[in-house]
Amino acid sequence: MTTLRPQSSAPGCRPRYPERRIRRRILVDERRSGFDRRRDVCRSPVAAILEAPLLRLRNDSVLLAELLVLVNVLSALDLFITISVLRLGAVELNPVMAYLLDHGTLHATLAKVGVMVAATVGLWLLRRYRAALMTALVILVAYGSLVTFEMVGLVRMLL
Repeated sequence: MTTLRPQSSAPGCRPRYPERRIRRRILVDERRSGFDRRRDVCRSPVAAILEAPLLRLRNDSVLLAELLVLVNVLSALDLFITISVLRLGAVELNPVMAYLLDHGTLHATLAKVGVMVAATVGLWLLRRYRAALMTALVILVAYGSLVTFEMVGLVRMLL
């Protein structure tokens, strides 16, 4: 005898019925890791919209590589603008970079490039994880904002 099981109104949600545990035992062979972990199958539409860029980055490695190259370019631009503004009489607020810049721009450049290369390689190796992709996007937004702030400050100093 076939019985109808209740269907959930939300798409992608698993129905809750007593045989659920039996089905889980059958699916033990299916292993998920990284981005594909099933945390909450019944997500809100807002969460699905926010996750769409992460899915696109995960599935398109060329797009992620372009994003990481853009982050490195913004980092180099940040260093260039910082050095230019310091020559005009500004003060470096980051104590680590201030220490490195006191020892010379070569030290600061090597440190900044080294940190960014390590971060880029780390994010590339961990690209299947949601947190790594979110970190890449946050770094992009942070550097974009920082470079914009510095360019506005540079223009104001020159005028």
